[in-house]
Amino acid sequence: MTTAMTEQRPLYGIGTVARLAGIKPDTLRIWERRYGLGASQKGDNGRRLYSQTDLEHLQIVARLVTKGFRIGEIASMERKTLAALLEQEGGGSQLPSPRPKGLFLGTALCDWLDHHPGCLSGLDSSLVRAQLSEAIADAATDLGQPQLLVVEAAAMGTEQMQLLLKLHQRLGEIPALLLYEFASPRNLETLAQAGFRTAQLPLETSMFAESIRPLVNAVEVDRGTSDAGELAVPQPRLFRDKDLLDILKQPSALECGCSHHLSEVIQSLVNFEEYSSQCSVESWRDAATHTCVYAYTNQARWLMEKALVAVLEEHKHHEE
Repeated sequence: MTTAMTEQRPLYGIGTVARLAGIKPDTLRIWERRYGLGASQKGDNGRRLYSQTDLEHLQIVARLVTKGFRIGEIASMERKTLAALLEQEGGGSQLPSPRPKGLFLGTALCDWLDHHPGCLSGLDSSLVRAQLSEAIADAATDLGQPQLLVVEAAAMGTEQMQLLLKLHQRLGEIPALLLYEFASPRNLETLAQAGFRTAQLPLETSMFAESIRPLVNAVEVDRGTSDAGELAVPQPRLFRDKDLLDILKQPSALECGCSHHLSEVIQSLVNFEEYSSQCSVESWRDAATHTCVYAYTNQARWLMEKALVAVLEEHKHHEE
């Protein structure tokens, strides 16, 4: 059986890493050659590709070098040791907070994320392009130490559910989301009791953003980098894009045109909701601000949808 490979996202070129870490590209090449401080991956063309973990490690090393530490003395140190040294030197607050580590498991899910990379914005992600049963059975698959878990499984039967619960326990029962196509209410209830959130396939960007946001919030709150009192529970969409378009194509439900106006407002809020969920952040303060923006936009969109429901129901009542 082929070992399921773990793919890192995002991946950076040497020029981007040099800019973000404040190091010249030539210096990075020397560090890699002499001390092994290089990119953990390479593209098909042999180009160096740095993971988010690589970048954050090099940012700490570079900061310590600017404070007088010799690269030869710290190059082999683990990240925790380096971070402790930097904190002692008073430079820890100058670095961006580490991004939440997410594990995304499922062939179709990983393929979809390849075409929607913005959905992983703000995360340090590991993609495992394999089925749940393959990842569980293959002990050689390195799942790392993620802080949140997203699993795609088209059919969630009892056997699959047991595998998922086993994986969840193995990872320390971290915040988790199941994306499924078919599942019995009983199995979904069991997963909910185990702390899983669930969402039904097919995938779309707004649904994915709504579903994964509570997981990210949970990680941020657990790390003490977010204000839980500001985080509203995301509300699901009542109208999909096609529904809104169909309403706009039909004569307005009221003479004043409110159904059309509401549809346009809702679509605009949907677009901004998706945009705000994908904004890049460089610190926990940015993350908290964007979380609040997303939460408030989500609530505004939901309230406008409730207003549209009222308009359509009133129109239907008059027709009867």
